[in-house]
Amino acid sequence: MSWSELVSEALGGPGDGPGAAVERFSVRPGEVLARVRGHEVSLIRTVWADEEWGRACAALASQPLFRARLLSGELPDAAARVFGLLGLDLVPRGWGALVATCSCDHWRGRCAHLSVTAAALGAESDRDPFVLTRWAGRERRTLVELVRDLPAGTKGPSAREAALAEERPTRLSEEHPGAGDGVFAAQAQTADPLSPAAFWSAPAPPPPPLLPADTADRVRAAAAGHVADHLPGFDRSEKPFSTLQEDS
Repeated sequence: MSWSELVSEALGGPGDGPGAAVERFSVRPGEVLARVRGHEVSLIRTVWADEEWGRACAALASQPLFRARLLSGELPDAAARVFGLLGLDLVPRGWGALVATCSCDHWRGRCAHLSVTAAALGAESDRDPFVLTRWAGRERRTLVELVRDLPAGTKGPSAREAALAEERPTRLSEEHPGAGDGVFAAQAQTADPLSPAAFWSAPAPPPPPLLPADTADRVRAAAAGHVADHLPGFDRSEKPFSTLQEDS
């Protein structure tokens, strides 16, 4: 399926409009702008964050075919499935994913000028598929450089992993200003990620010491009644202190 067919499937085909000429057409990050029969049209979409682009480029770089095609300046339409598997839609899933505006006075439903603009976007994406990546926030040159800098077979970090890796040293230094370089050196040499909460938490208490065999009688003599029964390490199974034994 070609890029224009993907756009037509998501946003309607050329037959939806009256065939009006597109007088001006341009694509920039987050917005498609067009002038159709004297009316200004805008199709606005969400621009992906850097972490999302990192994931997408790592996925493309991990596949030899996509990597080779991208480095040669091509974007095969099969790449749309790679983006989709990551939860990223290079072609938005329907008009509900866009903010679409037109300067005409057609307020009920979608006007023909919007359909014509979507058809123009599909036609332009067949000539240059990178208009779709530009719409989502990355120019062709930047995208190719990102893929080139990743070795083949590399799996990029998820957005959460990247955020944790970036924030961990900052959080540790902010929460504990007295922590010196030795703390971060220990963190770097540890196989598992160091949690600040675990590092600064109190260690587990040691087990109670073993008491001599005659401790029970001596504690009862010093603490009469039930006070001694609540002392740690006290064995209540031993015989109670007897005043007769004390008198003897």
